Amino acid sequence: MTRRLHRAAFALVALCLAVPAAGQSARAVGVVRDTNGHAIRSAIVRAVNANAHPGDITATTDDKGRWAIIGLASGEWRFIVEAPGFVTAAATFAIRIAAAPPMTFTLVRDPGPLPGALDKNIQQQISDANTLRDQGRLDQAIGAYDDIRAKNPKLTVVNMVLGDTYRQKAAQEHDPTARHTLLTRALTAYSDVLKSDGDNERAKAAIESTRTDLGGSDTVNK
Repeated sequence: MTRRLHRAAFALVALCLAVPAAGQSARAVGVVRDTNGHAIRSAIVRAVNANAHPGDITATTDDKGRWAIIGLASGEWRFIVEAPGFVTAAATFAIRIAAAPPMTFTLVRDPGPLPGALDKNIQQQISDANTLRDQGRLDQAIGAYDDIRAKNPKLTVVNMVLGDTYRQKAAQEHDPTARHTLLTRALTAYSDVLKSDGDNERAKAAIESTRTDLGGSDTVNK
């Protein structure tokens, strides 16, 4: 009888130890910045997954724009980032128990009401374009950014994101001619930023970096 009790107690302890292992959860970390590379403090980051419990977890960025969310179940999570004065950004990531690389969100400043803006909310348009970019659908993202820029010419900040997307696509391009064309378009987009914001240091740095990628050729007039 005593031996059976010991066995039962051992089985109970083993079961208790197994519960935390089965309930392991993952964590997500990252940083939120503006288009000039500056950290955004007090931005709200939400992780949403209708199939998880809990399925909606929120974090706030610190003074360096950093955030962390723990207790995420494995699966596809939608991350939504909001900050006063900025356009909301969102992207979907696959979360696993193993440590995931940090996520970086770049928020575009909200331009406010624009004359002649599209009927559809401008913030939603940019958010949709950002989602296409984050999903790796670069051609569609470029088309979306171009459409926003063409119909809202005063929204020059989109040029910064557009230039980054051109460079991202160029990095995946194996054909030298196509790569050169994409980098040249990136240079043009960054230069358009400086036309309305001559002190934009991030645009200046991006131009120099892109020129280096082009082999030092200056294809855009200063």
